[in-house]
Amino acid sequence: MDTGYVLSKRNLSSWLDSLTRNFVILGPALKKKGQVVFERIHHTKDLHLDYCSTMASPRKFIYPPRNELIKTDLENNQCHAVLSPEGRNHIIFGIHPCDMHAISVLDKTFLGDFKDSQYAELRKEIITVVLNCNRACDKGFCASMGTGPFLKLAEGYDIQLTMKQKDYLVESGSEKGKTLVEEISSLRSATKKDFTQKLKLEKEARDSFTEYLETEGLPELLMSNLDHHVYKQTADATCLGCTNCTMVCPTCFCYNMEENTSFDLKTSVRKRHWDSCQELNFAKVSGGNFRSSREARLRQFVTHKLATWIEQYGCFGCVGCGRCMTWCPTGIDLTEIAKQIQEDHKREKAR
Repeated sequence: MDTGYVLSKRNLSSWLDSLTRNFVILGPALKKKGQVVFERIHHTKDLHLDYCSTMASPRKFIYPPRNELIKTDLENNQCHAVLSPEGRNHIIFGIHPCDMHAISVLDKTFLGDFKDSQYAELRKEIITVVLNCNRACDKGFCASMGTGPFLKLAEGYDIQLTMKQKDYLVESGSEKGKTLVEEISSLRSATKKDFTQKLKLEKEARDSFTEYLETEGLPELLMSNLDHHVYKQTADATCLGCTNCTMVCPTCFCYNMEENTSFDLKTSVRKRHWDSCQELNFAKVSGGNFRSSREARLRQFVTHKLATWIEQYGCFGCVGCGRCMTWCPTGIDLTEIAKQIQEDHKREKAR
């Protein structure tokens, strides 16, 4: 979509207030101790758009942490699939570009050769409104991954907002988004000057990054150094195997299944919940555990995000949001592990 509009900050609140009458708004809200959480917004004043990152990404609304799949009537030998959680008339507002890219990465998993019906339904129904970032997050390196600080997707989102000094540049990315935008009465058409200002803001945001990762040749380098000492060194010295990194990662898709049968043996419910490759028993199969060491599990996380995802889906599994590093209790840094392998490789070549 090429058309852009300009909306004043005051009129943004009026627009959101009007949307709350017909839509469920899910957006960033400021909580205790300065944490920002994506949750249902009942009043526009509760929306906190000037945020850096959240612990849990907006993926939780499209790929819920826990949900029912099948209900079975054991008495009558009948079962039926559980309909997807409610997603119609829901808007996720204020998604950062890295998190929108993360959802597009999940699309490759859940909407590929095998289509997950619940994910597909929620993805189709929920409207996404992206807010470009005017500054880098403390641990963010999305500029290195090509996923921020401004949105780079050509499709897969509905509306894109860029916060300027006194107003917002509004661009639609889908027909649903275009329809919503054109319903706003207090708009003016964007000019060349507005888009020039957007480019300037993007450059300023890119210049604010302190975290950087060189990605050229990285997948091949990681896969040719699977026995690098950094994995064992980091795993033995600092990794707790707590699974925090995978629980907060916006692209992790692993889940486990459980079957709960009622005490009277009349009904049964099959559920799924998020699981983690960092959990000790995740790789336990008949005959043993093929990732029984923390070293192996840590290597799996790093190589899947920065290497094997390329072969699997044609993109990185990391969007550079920095959550895994922010919420690691011992401060393990994904980029530092990759950089150490890169530096050792350069030294080896220089000999």
